[in-house]
Amino acid sequence: MTSDDQPEKIRVGDLYWKQIGSNGWVLGKVSAYDADTTTATFDLVDEDSGDVLQPVQQDLINVTMTPIFPSNPLFSTCADMTSLHHLHEAALAKNLQDRSVLSNQRPYTFMANVLIAINPLRYLEEPDKDGYIGQSLDKCPPHPYHVAESAYRQLATVRPVMQNQSIIISGESGSGKTETSKIILDFLTVRAMSHRQSVDDSGNEPEVTRVSVRHAPRVLSSFSSRDAPSSVVGVWSSVTLGDRLMETIPILESFGNAKTHRNHNSSRFGKYMRLQFSSRHHHLTGASIDTYLLEKSRLVHPPMGERNFHIFYELLRSGRVDLLDPLHLTASLDAEHMIASFQYLNRSGCTARSDALDDAANFHKLTDALQLVGIDAAMQVDLFRLVAGVLHLGNVSFVEEETDEGTTACISPGQDALEVAAALLGMQKDLLSSAMLNKRITRSSSSRRNSIYYLKKDIRQATYSRDTIAKTVYELVFTWLMRRCASALEYNEALRDVLPYIGVLDIFGFEDFEPHNRNSFEQLLINYANETLQSIFNTCIFQAEQELYKSEHIHVPNNVALMFPWASTGGDPLYAATTTASSNATKLMADRLNDTSELISYVDNQECLNLMASRSGGVFSTIDAISRLPGPSDKKLNERLHTLFKRHSCFPTPHPKEAHEMFCIVHYAGMVKYHIDSFIDKNNNIISAQFEELMAASKSTILQALPVSPPTSSSSPPNSNNQRGGSVTQMFSVQMRGLASELEGTRCNFIRCIKPNADMEVGKFDRASVVDQLRCSGTVQACSVLRVGLPTRILYAEVVDTYLPVVGHALYEKFNCNERLFTQAICAALAFPTDAYRLGDTRLFFRTGKIDLLDKLLNVTKMEDQMPTMLVNYLVKRRWLSAVTKVMVFKMWERVFAEVRFRRSALTLQCWWRQVQARKERQSLATQARVASMLAKWTKKLKVMKSFEGKPDDKIDLLNKLLAKPVVAPSQKWLLTWLGPLQRAMYVQKLCRKACVAYLAKRGFVWLLQQVKVKRAQLLLQTQVRMVLAKRRLQELVRRRRARDHWRKALFGARMLSIMSRQFRRVHLHRLEQGQIELTAANEALQSQVQHLTAKLDSVEMDKQHLQRLVTSTAASLAEREARLQRLEAKIQSENKESLMLRIFKFFTCSSSSSVSSSRRQRKQSVDEDDDESECSMTTCTSDESADDVTVQRVRITPPTKKKQQPPRNHVWKVSRFCF
Repeated sequence: MTSDDQPEKIRVGDLYWKQIGSNGWVLGKVSAYDADTTTATFDLVDEDSGDVLQPVQQDLINVTMTPIFPSNPLFSTCADMTSLHHLHEAALAKNLQDRSVLSNQRPYTFMANVLIAINPLRYLEEPDKDGYIGQSLDKCPPHPYHVAESAYRQLATVRPVMQNQSIIISGESGSGKTETSKIILDFLTVRAMSHRQSVDDSGNEPEVTRVSVRHAPRVLSSFSSRDAPSSVVGVWSSVTLGDRLMETIPILESFGNAKTHRNHNSSRFGKYMRLQFSSRHHHLTGASIDTYLLEKSRLVHPPMGERNFHIFYELLRSGRVDLLDPLHLTASLDAEHMIASFQYLNRSGCTARSDALDDAANFHKLTDALQLVGIDAAMQVDLFRLVAGVLHLGNVSFVEEETDEGTTACISPGQDALEVAAALLGMQKDLLSSAMLNKRITRSSSSRRNSIYYLKKDIRQATYSRDTIAKTVYELVFTWLMRRCASALEYNEALRDVLPYIGVLDIFGFEDFEPHNRNSFEQLLINYANETLQSIFNTCIFQAEQELYKSEHIHVPNNVALMFPWASTGGDPLYAATTTASSNATKLMADRLNDTSELISYVDNQECLNLMASRSGGVFSTIDAISRLPGPSDKKLNERLHTLFKRHSCFPTPHPKEAHEMFCIVHYAGMVKYHIDSFIDKNNNIISAQFEELMAASKSTILQALPVSPPTSSSSPPNSNNQRGGSVTQMFSVQMRGLASELEGTRCNFIRCIKPNADMEVGKFDRASVVDQLRCSGTVQACSVLRVGLPTRILYAEVVDTYLPVVGHALYEKFNCNERLFTQAICAALAFPTDAYRLGDTRLFFRTGKIDLLDKLLNVTKMEDQMPTMLVNYLVKRRWLSAVTKVMVFKMWERVFAEVRFRRSALTLQCWWRQVQARKERQSLATQARVASMLAKWTKKLKVMKSFEGKPDDKIDLLNKLLAKPVVAPSQKWLLTWLGPLQRAMYVQKLCRKACVAYLAKRGFVWLLQQVKVKRAQLLLQTQVRMVLAKRRLQELVRRRRARDHWRKALFGARMLSIMSRQFRRVHLHRLEQGQIELTAANEALQSQVQHLTAKLDSVEMDKQHLQRLVTSTAASLAEREARLQRLEAKIQSENKESLMLRIFKFFTCSSSSSVSSSRRQRKQSVDEDDDESECSMTTCTSDESADDVTVQRVRITPPTKKKQQPPRNHVWKVSRFCF
């Protein structure tokens, strides 16, 4: 509040409000005041008791520096705040706080025709609807029933031009907008039924005749009952339309509401519901629902500490095993664990059960509501399959994979989320996976068929595609539900221009999350919607006041200000009130032209609207333009915004440290900082053809029932890569313009919902928070309009009824039974200041803060005895003043006529005398000019003659110059006379010179002709030569051009060859690098194999050493055996010394010899076996460089043996064998 709201005079002992900070107020009493220094002693007062706080807390303040505002009487509240003595923020907040106490809670308060609803945060018993239906609304307490009844009556009133009605409900999250809209809808359905019943009982209601019905163009098409299947029409017939309308609310809340920091049941979309009535009996015939700006980003990225949409938690906590098991939602698990297992639900960290929400009960209400609007059990299962499919789709994760195209994304192995999601969504697993992992690009050409390419996505792109599919599915589900609900409401689209309707708008309030959180793209759109509604609010509030002043014939200008032209006058107030038109007209015109006249004005937010949504360069169009550029980014967008709008009054420049990441906009509620965070991605509402085909291929009847996006224009090329949808800002601005156009075509009724505290605690009233909401809702600005205006009104009939028993009917007849004149006389008798009230045609208006005059006017007992006399004196004085005024006016006109005639005669005489004096003056000035001119001429001649005295050469030169002139000026002709003797000689010279010149000219002309002939011949010859040279030059240029073109082509080919060579070189180098990498890997593998073989070789060396030791031992054993053999040979030799006869005998008997030979053979076998045992096997390993296999070879090592010694030959034996 500004200093203009401060009291003109500080009264000691009165209560005042002192502002502390931006939203704080304290109540105190002024115990002392010094007018010279404008300082006051301010004692704090207890607001509950009105006593000064003990111990006394005094504060010495300067009222010019610290604003203080007068307080209204304590312990009294007003149902209409325009009736308060003083209108300012503190008074509004105090009145609302007093009406919100729990002991006598009255949460609803009027401010003119605006209803302010304080959320009680608890259930309150609603009043009886019959107390509003058909009753006098002036006697009804404030309630949403009051606004709904007023709108219905305005709709049903017989008038030539019928206006549709609208009820705009706004407020911040948690202020009770949804519950207020429920109350409005419930009352209107009951009101229409009661009106229809009364008509049916009486049967004599006249038909409402309408010349025209004012409608505004629609942006969003409503759905009619023709869209509904025939199987559900029978279900509708058993349920009233009002019940169906109320049952759509649980559906909207489950799929469109969510738990936030500020509200447990916050609507994350705006809705506009039209209730269509019949034109004759005004009973409810249909309804439609339009939705705005569903917060789809919450589905994939819910804010920290907030929940996702209610439907997910209601489904998981429903406890229906038969429903959850087919949806792969294990009912045996705890609901909290099941919620924590889904990525879309656990990202915000809010998975615990809320005491304020009963998800299981709400789910049962949802299923009943779906059944009531015609969605049977089978269709509900299909609906919940899509909901569960979205949850499972959010659990699909990706990992990096190295491919030929680089690092790409692939589905994480070992998870079944993709398969489950595809089955629930009715999609093929391969198509769903391909849509998330691959980007399809189609290129069309006139010379060949369309070419389709697939590019693999990285993890970020794949995650974005997954979230886009999830948001698209959920948006289609939400749109399908809106269509089915609208179909159940039987809205007649064909007769929308004929049948009247009442619109109920429940839309989000102004949002500014600073400094606790950041404002992003969603807040920009929400605040733009509030700017649009605030513009409508300003227009409607001012228009209502202006129409009333116009109907009462009170002076109102045509601009956005209301002027009060009559200034307060001193002297007798009776004289000031009854002065006749002659003197008042002059005073009125002077006061109207006075610059100090008070004005009613409000902040016009059209500049802010143009800044945000102007089609020729606003913020929204700039966001769209940057989004269409190649490689868009939030940084480019922020730089472009600061460049374009740095000089705009509503676009202040932030601190240089913050300018790179944010921008500011001055809204009607204050400056808001917006952080550039994913503006480009959030604004992108484009759905690729690949996703459209994925949705179209789904087996779900819900996804097949609706198109994914509106079709593209026919002018676009037939490219399957063409993306559809558009931008969010473009779509939302078009919706808001259409909504504003429609609301402007209706009679608007406003309800401002206020949240008493941020903690949602019952019985707590946070005054600072309430004041901030009043500012954001424009209520304070509306108070500013009403503060300077005429908020207090009373009918003349009420004044007459109050004073008629006191003054009598006889005295009233002396006023010709003129209620206005009678009220004017009473005001004059009570000495009211003329600038404190205005007289209309039917009522008396008081300025703001003049409610005490109304109390004085209605308090008849104080002046009951003097009032008749004062009124008679008023009449007598009025007649006397009228007569005196007429005489004074007549005398004034006589004086004016005589004065005008005298002034005209004097003016004629003055003109004649001034003419005579002017003629004399002119003649005198002409004579003086002639004398001065002649004197100047003679003086000049004398000076010239004196300067040429004794200078004959100079005279001759001067004479030559004069004779050279074709015409001599008159002022110089005297020089010819003066130079007369020289003139003759010069004349003779002139003649001679002329003759010489003539002769020379003739000879020169002949020479010139000859030169011309020569020149022409030369020119002709030169022309021929130049033509030949030009042809040769042309041929040379053509040859050079062809050569240049040839070399350009060759150079272009060389450049292309160079470019291709560089490209092939890069590819070849890339392949060489890949080959080098592979060879390095193979080399490392071979190195490991070599190490392995080296280890094996070491083991073989050890085996070799072992074998060598074995060979050594074997050689020793062989040596021992040789020694044994030698011993045996010696023994044999000793045996051979026997007699020949004995040997012969043994030979023939075969006893001794056989034994000896057998013994020898046995010894030989034993030796051979020992030799065999001495042989050992040795294993060697050989490796093949071309293969990884290792060939194992076993090498048999035979130790070297000495040559066996042959026994000495026995000659006797040979002889015996020879003999026998």
